[in-house]
Amino acid sequence: MPGKTNRRGWGYIRRRPDTRYQASYVGPDLVRYFKTFTAKMDAEAWLVEERRMKERDEWVSPKKRAKEFVAQHITLDEYGKTWIEQRNVKPRTRIGYEALFDNHITPTLGKVALVHLTPESIRAWHSGLGSTHTRRNSHAYGLLHAILATAVSDQLIPANPANVQRAMNPPTKRQAVILDVAEVQALADAFKPERLRALVLVLAWTGLRWGEAIEVERRDVAADAKAIRVARAVTHRSGCRVDTPKSGKGRSVIVPPHIRPDLLAHLAAHVGKDPTAQLFPAAHGCHLNDRVFRDYLRTALKTIGRQDLRIHDLRHFAGTQAARVGNLPETMARLGHSTPKASLIYQGIASGRAEEVAAALSKLAGHKPSETPKSELSMAPTQSN
Repeated sequence: MPGKTNRRGWGYIRRRPDTRYQASYVGPDLVRYFKTFTAKMDAEAWLVEERRMKERDEWVSPKKRAKEFVAQHITLDEYGKTWIEQRNVKPRTRIGYEALFDNHITPTLGKVALVHLTPESIRAWHSGLGSTHTRRNSHAYGLLHAILATAVSDQLIPANPANVQRAMNPPTKRQAVILDVAEVQALADAFKPERLRALVLVLAWTGLRWGEAIEVERRDVAADAKAIRVARAVTHRSGCRVDTPKSGKGRSVIVPPHIRPDLLAHLAAHVGKDPTAQLFPAAHGCHLNDRVFRDYLRTALKTIGRQDLRIHDLRHFAGTQAARVGNLPETMARLGHSTPKASLIYQGIASGRAEEVAAALSKLAGHKPSETPKSELSMAPTQSN
């Protein structure tokens, strides 16, 4: 009869309403475990085997046994792909994970079961990555370490076998090239075509990331060019993707007074009147291509006698200059490393400490600002949103 419980010397068997048999027992950990069978004899056999393991001191919980079984059979490739799929990250980050995993982890370790990964096999894999691309290697190792750390949390493996010393903190092969103030101005003056001259100044004096700068639109620039609103960023892996900035939050960056005339002139000469017109439009394609910009940058650097600068080094210049005149929170906020909730309205920003930091940056450049009444420091956007 369904619902009837069969009391035994050890464990119970109950016939369910669906006519199947549910066996259960209380394990040494004082937790009751259940398993359902079609035939009663299978339920009895399960209880007998569980009791034998208990009497031989070989018993572990069925849940742990199930995880050990999975670990014995699931490969790093299977587990890693599921891990990446379940991460709550931006599309670009996910694409980066997939590229690292598919190109640099799976070919060597992908077919290995999780429980068979050892510190020795991880060290051999890491050594096989070579020493040419240290940054890429550290990212690949960091991804593998994170995946296996989750496997430990899931109790699929007892410990993380990825324990190569300093693998995620390799020595830096290349130091950022930091131009001085005069060199930045010379670089901007030497830049051709003219429509990209202001981009050099914006990258160097505001610290915008490349993906942030090429996504700025006319509506994001204050009417008097005193501030740039960084509300979006673009990436071009697997197509054009416009998303929030890297930090996940927008911010408003005060433009140093000495480059505001350059920005206003650029707006008048090279930017469409539509509020959504890109500040630095591409001649072809959805956004300005960094490879195209690098070609122009290389020519301008040769003109001023420098050939060792990369685009991101202009952001380093911005960071070092901001650090000279602002405290740590101000510098981080300016560069978008960690900011309070960004305001979409420019009112009041210029009258605060952010305006002082921007003015001090111009002072470093030898600029003497004219007296501006505080009443004129409104930050209304060029176009209403």
